[in-house]
Amino acid sequence: MTQYSGTVQEYQGRTIDALAFDGAVPVGEVQLTQALVLPGQSGAVTTGIQKLVQRFVIELLTESASLTYQPKRGTTFITAFRAGIVRTSADIFSQYSLAELDARQNLQAEESNTDPADERYRSAELLSAVLSGDTAQLTIRVLSVAGESREVIFPLRVSAAV
Repeated sequence: MTQYSGTVQEYQGRTIDALAFDGAVPVGEVQLTQALVLPGQSGAVTTGIQKLVQRFVIELLTESASLTYQPKRGTTFITAFRAGIVRTSADIFSQYSLAELDARQNLQAEESNTDPADERYRSAELLSAVLSGDTAQLTIRVLSVAGESREVIFPLRVSAAV
């Protein structure tokens, strides 16, 4: 019989989110799977800094005004790629700076001082952006109010970027 010691204590006093990007590890590069349900596993949850990173990535990649009842949510980041505005790495940094401001306002507006500090947003820095063909490879460091940080590396397929 398997016992999971400490599991309840880790989630005590926290809210949890469904894990949208499965396979994350604290260090190193891994291929993430964007799926809420995978064969043989289901119902995974996330909390802490990983939850914050997931919230940020989803906010960044959600187009502004695309959520019917939440028109202020999302950013213009993907919209810029779709419009063909992004053609160089410098363009990515420029568009990211604008989008991060929107993401910061949106994420901090939904947070409360009673939320765990490692789940509250402080900042996110675009560390690198490389365009290659129809792919932009981004590395972003997300920082929580608690001072914890994680780097997220992800490719965006963007045919308008070539």
